[in-house]
Amino acid sequence: MNENTWGLQFVRVNVQDNQFETLLILKGVSEEYAKETFERIKSEFVKNQGEPDCVVDLLNEEDSIVDDFAITLVQAKTIASLLGHSITE
Repeated sequence: MNENTWGLQFVRVNVQDNQFETLLILKGVSEEYAKETFERIKSEFVKNQGEPDCVVDLLNEEDSIVDDFAITLVQAKTIASLLGHSITE
């Protein structure tokens, strides 16, 4: 098993239509790095308490969601940018 297959996934949530749109998937890092990055996101960004707009998921080597954190689309774009990526609508 490749130990560098953890990552993050950014998903837009459409509550009315009960649909999910994957905006960005970042894979290929170690479990430790993915967890550290995810925890940093949770500590540095305010959780979206209202209707879900977007979610950042922590993915394991089997692409299963280990944890998730509700954010806004603006926050998702900011986080992606800080990680060297972009999210376009």
